[in-house]
Amino acid sequence: MAKYVEFDGKKIGTGTKYKLIDSGENIKKTINHYISIQKAANEIDDDDYLASIKQSGSTVDLIATAVCDLLELNAAQTKRVKNLEFSFSDEYGFFNDCLNSFLGLRLPSMDDDDSSDTDDAEEQEDPK
Repeated sequence: MAKYVEFDGKKIGTGTKYKLIDSGENIKKTINHYISIQKAANEIDDDDYLASIKQSGSTVDLIATAVCDLLELNAAQTKRVKNLEFSFSDEYGFFNDCLNSFLGLRLPSMDDDDSSDTDDAEEQEDPK
C-alpha cells in the first residue's frame, strides 16, 4: 500500500497542497538528504559548543534544501525558502514526516529536552 506525506504549501508561500507518494525517486531524495544531515552532524566535536551552534545553522540550510528538492519548487520559490522567510519548524516537520513515512526513521524532535531524563531519574529513586 502506498504511503503519502501531505504538506500545505501555504506554510512556505506557494499555496499548493502537496501530496508526496513513496516513489523510488522520493525515497532516494529523502535518503540523500538524510545522509547529508547525518554527515554534517558527525563532523562536529561534541565538546565544542561553538561547533554545535555552527552545525545548527548548517542543519537549517540542509533542511531547506531537502524541502525544496522534495517539493520540486521552482527557482523563485526555492529562493524564498532558502532565504529563511518561513517557519523552520514547519519545514523540519515536513522532512521528518517524509523520513518517517518513506524510511521509518526520525530526526530528533525539536521539542526534545533533558527534563524528561530528570523526571525518569526522580521516579526511579527510592524514597527511603
